[in-house]
Amino acid sequence: MLARVAAIIVLGFIAYGTMLPAPFRVMDDRISIVENPVIKSTRNIPAIFKEGYFHDQSYYRPLVNLSFMGEYQAFGVNSFFYNLDNLFLHILNALLVFLLVSRLTNDDKTGFWTGLLFVIHPVQWEAVCNVPGRAILLSAFFVLCSFVLFLEFYKHRRWYIGLLVLITFSLGLLCKESTGVLPFVALAYLAADKTWPLQKKFKCLWPFIIGIAGYLFLRKFFGITDVHQTGHPGILVLGFVTFLRSVITDLRLFVFPVDLHYDRCLPFMMSISQPQALGTCFFWAAFVIIVVIYHRRFRPFILFLILWFIIELLPVSQLVASIGVGAGHVSTADHFLYLACIPVFIGMVIAFRWCFEINAQKNIVKPAFLKFLAGGFLIFLLLTAIEQSIYASNEFSMISRSLAFEPDNPRVQSAMAMLSVFRDDIPDAEKHFRAAINAEPFNPAYHIGLGTALCQQGKWIEGLEQFVVFDPGKDKDLVLRQEKLTMAHIRQQLKEGKSFDSRGWLAIGIYYAKIGRNSQAIDAFLKSVSLNPNQTDAWFNLGSIYEAGQNWPAARMAYEKLLAFKDVTFFQRDFATSHLAAMRRVARD
Repeated sequence: MLARVAAIIVLGFIAYGTMLPAPFRVMDDRISIVENPVIKSTRNIPAIFKEGYFHDQSYYRPLVNLSFMGEYQAFGVNSFFYNLDNLFLHILNALLVFLLVSRLTNDDKTGFWTGLLFVIHPVQWEAVCNVPGRAILLSAFFVLCSFVLFLEFYKHRRWYIGLLVLITFSLGLLCKESTGVLPFVALAYLAADKTWPLQKKFKCLWPFIIGIAGYLFLRKFFGITDVHQTGHPGILVLGFVTFLRSVITDLRLFVFPVDLHYDRCLPFMMSISQPQALGTCFFWAAFVIIVVIYHRRFRPFILFLILWFIIELLPVSQLVASIGVGAGHVSTADHFLYLACIPVFIGMVIAFRWCFEINAQKNIVKPAFLKFLAGGFLIFLLLTAIEQSIYASNEFSMISRSLAFEPDNPRVQSAMAMLSVFRDDIPDAEKHFRAAINAEPFNPAYHIGLGTALCQQGKWIEGLEQFVVFDPGKDKDLVLRQEKLTMAHIRQQLKEGKSFDSRGWLAIGIYYAKIGRNSQAIDAFLKSVSLNPNQTDAWFNLGSIYEAGQNWPAARMAYEKLLAFKDVTFFQRDFATSHLAAMRRVARD
């Protein structure tokens, strides 16, 4: 037993130890740790339990922030120790998998090999090698503890064990929302077990019921109740089909994980008639039909493993909440598989041992050959995990690898742009911000980033065009300061005789309109349309400002000019038409 435990620990360090020196990264690391004011003082502990994880009303993970606070108080912003704690948690989880599977199968060998696969498999890299993966690792620790304790509670029916189940399950919920699927996994296990009557089985679920009720009350009490979801049934169906397509890739990754990369995503399927959508539906329909026809030939435990895998992936199935990396892309990240891999690994171990036993009976090949295959597969997984760990230790390499697979991923393009900013390569930052905007045109953060990069290169008017495109939302004060600085440079350029094109004057006009200088805004818009009479945005803004100033003839003129063009947006045409009609009615009255 000790040798098996030691093997899991040592191989865990070998697989992922190379990522320990990795610095904090430009994405979630800075939000969660480096620039997170909440973790800087222990006086903020009450605040941690009162607000969302990203300071919003969606995610509630106070224990994760509490773990970051403890590390910050002990080690400051030394990323080595944060990475080390992630690795410790992963190895602890692997030992718990060893224990859990041994109990589930009544077989220590199956438990050991499953735990070994769990600790070295490269599909775990994203959760282990990224510090914000702490939410996954910490919640998994409590989930596995709770599951092991539940098995004991189910067997011995001691109330104090049930209390421990309640405590560990509740702690898991305070780390990550997906902990909430554990009761359904437990229910699937109870359905597969035939040793107790149905009524006695349900009595074992009280710790989970109390835990979920308390958790929901806590979130309701603090107002953390937002769920990102679309209510349109058609979008839900297409999102689910896109998710099902990703699961096919996931199943391949368990056996052949050669294209692992950061922030994996899939383009959202826009129609059920797409070839990929039809192929996905056919694949899973065939799978369901086979299971239904031959389910009596499967042992109940195998059916439980299938249900366990399905249940673990439900939170990311797009049915519970919309999970994406940007408009038009569904997130299919590798870290979604952290716990979902356990039933798959159990099935892989059982399948190999069955093949080994069949071969021993029929002597098809030498047993040494099968051992060689198994050993070669484990070495392949270990080397791939080491490779992923090396990639993760260098943020530029990690993001470059992801972009090689998914150049249209807006979030990764934005991450590379921010990394270029920190490397003081502003032209490269501009290139990647433009790529992010091309993939997701309506994200204000990307326009703000591009505008800042342009201004840093002295392209002031182009930068202003990016700042005034959208409402900056929570970044309003930052954008206003940047706009003010940008306009100071633009005024200086005008004094020096520099000229701007139609879009440049349009941006200047929008800026003046935003700060209430309507006369200067009108002058800028008029210069815009004098340079390009087809500039519909300038005519629209002129009409709005003239109308606000009750200059009805000028407003009517601007709206009529706008409506004369064909390439007018639906909003502009509808707005101009209704307001022009209203002005005409007032004039008649």
